[in-house]
This record gives sequence, C-alpha cells and structure tokens, in this order.
Amino acid sequence: MDPFKDYNVLHLDPEVPPVAPRPRFQSLPIFLSMGVVFISFIAVTAIFKSSLHDQESQMTSMIDEIGELKQANFLLSQQVSSQEQILQSIVVDFSSLGSAAASGDAGKMQELFSNILSRVPTRNQSVDLAGAAASTVEDTTFDVLVLGTNGAHTDTIIVASINEDDRKISLFSIPRDLYINGRRINEYYTYYGVEQLGRMVSEVTGLEMDHFVQVDLEGFVDIVDILGGLDVFVAEAIYDGLYPNGNGGYSAYSIEEGQHHMTGEEALRYARSRKSSSDFDRAARQQEILAALRTKVVQLDSVMEMKELTSIFQTAIESTTTDMNVLDLVGYYYDYQDFELNTGLVLSSGNYLYSLINESGAYILLPDVADFSEIHQVISELVH
Repeated sequence: MDPFKDYNVLHLDPEVPPVAPRPRFQSLPIFLSMGVVFISFIAVTAIFKSSLHDQESQMTSMIDEIGELKQANFLLSQQVSSQEQILQSIVVDFSSLGSAAASGDAGKMQELFSNILSRVPTRNQSVDLAGAAASTVEDTTFDVLVLGTNGAHTDTIIVASINEDDRKISLFSIPRDLYINGRRINEYYTYYGVEQLGRMVSEVTGLEMDHFVQVDLEGFVDIVDILGGLDVFVAEAIYDGLYPNGNGGYSAYSIEEGQHHMTGEEALRYARSRKSSSDFDRAARQQEILAALRTKVVQLDSVMEMKELTSIFQTAIESTTTDMNVLDLVGYYYDYQDFELNTGLVLSSGNYLYSLINESGAYILLPDVADFSEIHQVISELVH
C-alpha cells in the first residue's frame, strides 16, 4: 500500500528577491581613481624623462670639463718638459761659451750668445694651454659622420660634407689617434657612443654633424655584395703579412697595382690593411671605397627601376646603424647624385698634425698649432 497515494505534492520555486537597479554613478569614483592614477603615471614619467635629460646634460658637461682639464694638464706637462730641454741646452751653451772665451774665439762666442738669447722667451710671449679656443667658421654645409666599427671600437672616422650651393661633396678623414680633451678621439665612441664622438668631430672640423652612418665589418661586406661588388683602381701594390684572419691569428694579404673588381670581403681587406703602410694610407683607401660605392649605385640606377633601387637601399640600411631611414637615403641620393665628389684629404702628421708619445706611453696626434683653428680654416676652404 502506497502511503503517499492520498497526498498531493505541490512544488513551489523559492522566492527570488527582486534586484534593485545599480545607481548610475556608483562606478564614477572608480573611473576617477583610475584617471588620477593614469595622470600621475604620465606626470611621473615626464619628470623621470626630464631628470634623465638633465643628468645626461650634466654628464656631457662633466665629460667635457674633465677632458679639457686633462688636455690642459697634458699640454702643461709638455710645456714643462720643453722648458727643461731649453734650460739644459742653455747650460750646455754657457759651458761652451766659457771654452770659447778661453780660446779667444769671438765668432763662436757670438754664435753661442745668439743661441742663448733665442731660447729665452720675451715678456709678451704666452702659451695657450686649453687647446680648445679654435676660431669658428660659419657652417652652411650638410654634414654626415661615417664610421667603420668593429664591436665597441671605431677605426674609420670620415666626414662627408655636402655643399648644395657649389654642388659638391667633400670627403675627409680624421685619424683615430687624434688627441682631444684628454683622450684619443676614437675612445669617445667606445666609452660614450656616437653622439659624443660626433661632438668631438665637430670641435676638430668646425662643422656640425647633421646625421651619422655606422657600418660594422659584416655590414660592410653585405652592402658591397648586395651591390654586386666594386670596381677599384689600386694605385700601389700592397703586401700585408699580418692581416687579421678573424680567428685570433693572421694571414697574408696582397693585391697588385691596377684595376680590380672586388667582392665585399676583398674590399674589406683592401680598406683595412695597414701593416705594410700606415693609418693615413688606409684612410685614403677607405675614401676610395666610398667613392666606388657611390659610382656603383649610380650605375645601378641607370639600369634599375626606382622600386628595385629602393629595395637595395632598404637591404643596405638593415646592415647599418643610422639616424636616417630608407626614404631619407633615397631622397638624399637623388638630390646629390650629380654632385662633384672630392676625396683625398686625410688629417695626418704629414700636414696639420704632429705625433708624439704621451705620458702613458701611447702614440697620439696633436694639431701643429695650439688649437684646431688651422684645421677649421683648411676644411672651411675645402667644403666652401
């Protein structure tokens, strides 16, 4: 017998209380809080960037001040050393003067007196110890700093100066051992980067650098191979028995005088070899390579569509570090492709510099005069 037979079961759903509508402005404080946080973040970021910029400016000023102090100390030590040598020579002349007087040689006595007097500075003579007060010449050119780098080091420093009025491009090289503000100029790239190096190049040349192009060894090889190689006339045969082979050792490199078609690797060896010549000769060959690159691009332009040439520029720019984009490069190329190209100026101990060994035993180069005013004038005449 079913005990539930006489019962009816009624199922009732549990009563659900109605949900009150959310007030329209209940989430407003949350949005306001998020807005305050976002604005605060922007403000803090702006303050942080401003602080970084101020610190960078202070660091740059400190680098300059320390460099100028080192330069002044170095030049002062050079002056002291020079004065010591002068005093020593005067002592020797006085000793010889005594011997000449004892022998009654009047001609010898007169010569020694003249030597002594010529070494005594007059009261109006002064020495510029700063080495930085070079005369300034107005810069109306468009100037590009071209660097050849190998890791953290740069051995190639070339300026391409473009004069739009005269429709000419001038290339000139700055030796890596040039001493400025207390250190060799290539060290500014190693320790402080391309921007600081550019400032030092401006001090040396009197020209403001507008852009830079930095090419490492592998990038250089790639660019030349992309262009299909370069045609270069070798004016003098080279034999270098100590060319770095990339494996920590050396290999012999040689090339005969005459016309050569060079691959990227061959052009690199030609541009870098220096054991059988000098850094100055190497700098001149690097200018030859840049001229050959320009000639090659012009040749390609005569047989290629602009789209193909732009593609080559794009591939080449990927092998470099620069503050220009591919549109800049293409635009500059078409603006300046017909300009006359002047090469050959290499600042060296054979023209406006002299070499010596500094107190640390390092080989350095200094300007013939107390500052870079002579170099400023020469470069101004060249580019203008």
